[in-house]
Amino acid sequence: MAKDCENKFLINHKGTEQTQRSLSAMLPENLNLNDFSTEDWMKFAYNFASEVNYFSVENAAVPSGNWESFFIEKEKITAFLREAETSNRLSPHLALFVCFLKLLEISKAHFNALTKRHLDFYYNEILQIDKKAPVADSVHLIFELAKNFSTSKVDEHTLLEAGKDALGKRLQYATDKKVVVNKATIGALKSIYHHRKTNNLNPIEFNGLFAAPAVNSADGKGEPFKADGNWLPFGYPTHFKPSIPLDTPNLGFAIAAPTLNLAEGERVIQVIFNLEKSIPVFNISQLIDCIDVFATGEKDWLGPFKISASTKGFTSVVGNKTVQFCLKIDKTEKAIVPYNQEIHKENFETEQPVFRFLLKTQQPEFSIGYQLYTELLQKKVKKTTVKVSVSEAENLQLKNDFGTLAADKPFFPFGTQPMERSAFYIDYPEMFSKKWNTVSLHASWLNTPSDFKQHYIAYRKDDNNFNLSPNLYFQTLYFNFNTVTKKYAKPAGLTFNLTSSPSNLYVTGNDYFKAKVSVENNENLVTVNGAFPLFNKNGELFESNLSINNANYTTGKNGPIKLSLNQSFLHALFPKVYALALSTEEDTVLPNEPYTPIIEKIALNYTASQEVEFGVSQTANLEKIQLFHEHPFGQAETSETLVPTYCAGGELYIGLENTEALQQVQLLFQLLEGTENPLAEAFSSAEKISWAVLSNNLWMELSSDYLLGNTTDNFLKTGIVTIIIPREATENNTLLPSGMVWLRAKNPKSFDAVCRFINVHAQVITATFVNNGNELSHLKNGLPAETISKLTERDSAIKTVTQPYNSFGGKPEESDESYYRRVSERIRHRDRAISLWDYEHLILEKFPEVYKVKCLNHTKDNDFHAPGSVTVVVIPDIKNNNAFDIFQPRLSTAKRNEIQNYINELNTFFVSAEIINPDYEEVEVTLGVKFNTGCDENFYTKQIEEDIKKY
Repeated sequence: MAKDCENKFLINHKGTEQTQRSLSAMLPENLNLNDFSTEDWMKFAYNFASEVNYFSVENAAVPSGNWESFFIEKEKITAFLREAETSNRLSPHLALFVCFLKLLEISKAHFNALTKRHLDFYYNEILQIDKKAPVADSVHLIFELAKNFSTSKVDEHTLLEAGKDALGKRLQYATDKKVVVNKATIGALKSIYHHRKTNNLNPIEFNGLFAAPAVNSADGKGEPFKADGNWLPFGYPTHFKPSIPLDTPNLGFAIAAPTLNLAEGERVIQVIFNLEKSIPVFNISQLIDCIDVFATGEKDWLGPFKISASTKGFTSVVGNKTVQFCLKIDKTEKAIVPYNQEIHKENFETEQPVFRFLLKTQQPEFSIGYQLYTELLQKKVKKTTVKVSVSEAENLQLKNDFGTLAADKPFFPFGTQPMERSAFYIDYPEMFSKKWNTVSLHASWLNTPSDFKQHYIAYRKDDNNFNLSPNLYFQTLYFNFNTVTKKYAKPAGLTFNLTSSPSNLYVTGNDYFKAKVSVENNENLVTVNGAFPLFNKNGELFESNLSINNANYTTGKNGPIKLSLNQSFLHALFPKVYALALSTEEDTVLPNEPYTPIIEKIALNYTASQEVEFGVSQTANLEKIQLFHEHPFGQAETSETLVPTYCAGGELYIGLENTEALQQVQLLFQLLEGTENPLAEAFSSAEKISWAVLSNNLWMELSSDYLLGNTTDNFLKTGIVTIIIPREATENNTLLPSGMVWLRAKNPKSFDAVCRFINVHAQVITATFVNNGNELSHLKNGLPAETISKLTERDSAIKTVTQPYNSFGGKPEESDESYYRRVSERIRHRDRAISLWDYEHLILEKFPEVYKVKCLNHTKDNDFHAPGSVTVVVIPDIKNNNAFDIFQPRLSTAKRNEIQNYINELNTFFVSAEIINPDYEEVEVTLGVKFNTGCDENFYTKQIEEDIKKY
């Protein structure tokens, strides 16, 4: 209680409201020196007549009655006066009496104005304080040029027609300055908002980026407003829901490189980014769901694919100075091809295949995605590496000495009668155009013998080449009873050696047939293997497995692979051996027909890599690696950071169509004033909305040479921004849709630190009312929208003139009541803030938008004994005004700063006043409700809630 008593002034002084300033006793009309009406005079005459004696002509000494009968009885006076207005049957004396009373009204009015004349004389003549003169209103007009005009000058003081006033006189407005009108129009309005959590106690508030492709719509995505709508120019976070939450935008990076041209097979891709600075180590398993990967396909984007923690020797690592992602694309997936703008519908400036890595940053389900984004912000990329591994590529380009071969069906790689030096060529342009590291070929042979040595057992040689006698043939025959099915005659005296192998066999084993492997490099053949065995036994089948390592082949100028036979398959020998066997009298072994090599299936595997150090020129004969930022509305090539940077705050993008360099564009920002959040951090004197123009995907800040004017006060009030389009502005950007010049308004504060927007218009000119002796009643409520539609003197270059909104800034002449109140207060406070009364009434007079003021002397924050400090609590007037929260009305920081500067100029040097908003305490109301039988409980529950809110 002691503390409460100590600060009683906090409770006892309730402050002053605007309504408390109007004192009826001050108004002259409330003090009438003569307030009798005609009816009152007749009642007075009737009452007075009863007191006056009437003397007849017969006896002048003795009264015969009174004069009451000469007048109308009191209860009949009202009806008499009503009839007297139209009747001609009044008695002469009453008609004369009523006329006298009517004439008395003139003297009465003059007499009753005595106090007003005295007050006016004192205020005007003695104090010499005049009434405030009327203030002309202004309008914003939108000009549209005629079809065949690209520009037109509208001179200062050009007159426009606004109809007629109450007196029948023409209302005219004149333009404030000379303006050149052009064809520039608003083509698009987009926004991005990066929300940084400010209140850790709010469970629904999350960090994140939010994009609005059409910010001037009901949902930020293009849905029309159902009625006259307004919108937040910089978007809003998920927890703030004026309508539908905005989407989390595309955000991340993309990489384009020729090495990523991957037509077929099982494809494994790894991209490695080496950073200049370290980042924390991330758990890859948690990142897998936060990253979607897309690749350029033949008809559309392929994907989304997911990164892999590890696959085929490639791993994903994020941490320290490395960002390394790998992913596997199944062989059933379609080809990855170069980017085509018509097909893929994005804004990449490249002709290479593209992989897009898009981060999911929604909170809370993808909070780690947002963490990765924030860690990668402004981390420069030092080096980028792309590695690929392709397995089972089958669409090879094959040929031999006789022509091309079809790889999708069995074929004869060396022809139907392969000879020594017969050649087989294997080409795969996709691989040979890259910096390949390894290549391996796998071929499976068709119709091979089970054993080449046994198949060619009948083929022998001697010093004379094939001059073999039958007896010698049998003596040297290695006879295998398991493989020979025919019974042969045994010459007399011949013994078989079943354990030794003849020394004159042509085909000594499965590895007999070999080929010389070479790779063409810059028009020269480089031998890789001089004796590559063609046939390797794998179970019951024969295969060929060839591996080649890159030995500094010239990138893009190597291939194909050439296999040249080191020996024939003995097709030329077969007739001789066969004839010799038939000519022998004894039973002999008939030679098998030589094997003609036929490949059933051939596939190629290869690995390739490519790298670039940013800041160092890339290899001339290989197209460069390109790194792109994935922005919410486009892409832009970069060589610095991995992800685009969006600092906390919002960005409004204004797309201008039909512009030319050095043109001046006037933009009207029509705001719903008063809808900014007073609790949001306000703009300081050093902070402001910054403006920039897009030039070759880079934002160029607009200096005062190009930003000629801005009357919006950081988007806290309706105003005009005047901009000259710089020569550097470009339309062919990829960061935002091309075909427009893009302006950026950047807000470093919270999304709700500015007012809501109603619309943005180009080609606006301000015009002000011209008073030609007009009746000025329109100044009270302003000139209605759509009133002005034409020039006084027609201009063929101007197609239309539109007035989209009511006029503003006009004030009628100060009323007597306002004048008397202002001067009487002025006499008391003498334009100085000393007492509580002075503070409160000075503020209420200067700022009519303030409803109530409470001044607390020697108070600062929670210190109620602070000499030299004054705290003033203000409450705005929400009647017919916008408010961020009508249940807790607060003044914006900008308005409070204005009030504070004003009042501190009127108090003493030793006192400092601070203007604050009130602290509201929410009241929780618990009600028990019982509905009558038959009532719709659901409907009336909502009705009760609305009624409580209104109350």
